[in-house]
Amino acid sequence: MTATAAAELNRLRWRCRRGMRELDVLLERYVRDHWPGADAERRAAFLRLLELPDPELADLCLGRVAASDPALAAVMGEITHIAELSACRPVYQPESGRPVPPERDE
Repeated sequence: MTATAAAELNRLRWRCRRGMRELDVLLERYVRDHWPGADAERRAAFLRLLELPDPELADLCLGRVAASDPALAAVMGEITHIAELSACRPVYQPESGRPVPPERDE
């Protein structure tokens, strides 16, 4: 990864930090797991999601409302999948409050 690409990825991760811890985890996991393989349309949709205010974004991520835009709906499907996986295991380490590292298939 070039220095420019790494800097862009770090800026994106910073933009994923929100006022709700749940959003932080879901968005950061999306960037880690889906961003590298996402096409231009998916990336643009994700960036549009990041422009939403926290309450609207939380409603989408937590399934309270559905995205009307098909591109946003596709990204939300991936984020919802991350949320479902997260429900099966701890999201935060109780002693430190830090996110649990992802499980790796070896």
